[in-house]
Amino acid sequence: MSTPASAPLLIFGNQKSGTSAIAGLLALAANLRLTADFAGAQEPYIGELIRGETPIAAYVKRNAWAFSADIVKEPGLTFVAPALLAHFPRSRAVTVVRNPWHNIRSLLERLDLRGDADHAIPGARRINRTWQSILAGTDLGLPPGDYIDILAARWLRAAQIPERLDARNIVIRYEDFAREKRISIETLAKALDLPVAADISAKLDHAFQPRGRGTDPKAFFGENYERIGAICGAKASQLGYEG
Repeated sequence: MSTPASAPLLIFGNQKSGTSAIAGLLALAANLRLTADFAGAQEPYIGELIRGETPIAAYVKRNAWAFSADIVKEPGLTFVAPALLAHFPRSRAVTVVRNPWHNIRSLLERLDLRGDADHAIPGARRINRTWQSILAGTDLGLPPGDYIDILAARWLRAAQIPERLDARNIVIRYEDFAREKRISIETLAKALDLPVAADISAKLDHAFQPRGRGTDPKAFFGENYERIGAICGAKASQLGYEG
């Protein structure tokens, strides 16, 4: 039987915001064990947790192996971050934020979905139950709506989470990390009182998740570009992003 760690480092952030790369490189640099995207964080379990149908304590106990790691990275846990940090009062956390247009584009490219339609048009890639829940907003309990509006609302909710966290949480912009990966990871490790035990230079460009195609957001979204701005623009501006 596994026992949850007393103070795992928790990595939060919306899906496709860069959490995998940051968590992966931080784990390599500090020589720590990482649990990422574990089975218990898929549907139906993660939606039940986010909606309050499963208590945090019961969820952690059920997924004790995942929480026994030094670092736990699962984007779905972002939406219960305050409760999770209350459960682990000695834990630190990192929340990754990313430009909303780039973040949502990357998410849709991951699922082979267009960004300029008025409804989600499936591509060749099969979409599993967890991603279906994300697209529909059912994991967050959002009302039915357009997929672009739902993903924009999701980005906004994730970006607002740090406002509800205390000083144990560090916010890092994906764009700042991507500009100077090694320096960003070493600086983050120092801020978290973690050792820099390994040279990660050879791993800086490792793809921890499938890469997006990097299409220009305005071309990718068409008229939907403005819809994202209407929902996310004010918070994006606070974070230093301009539409």
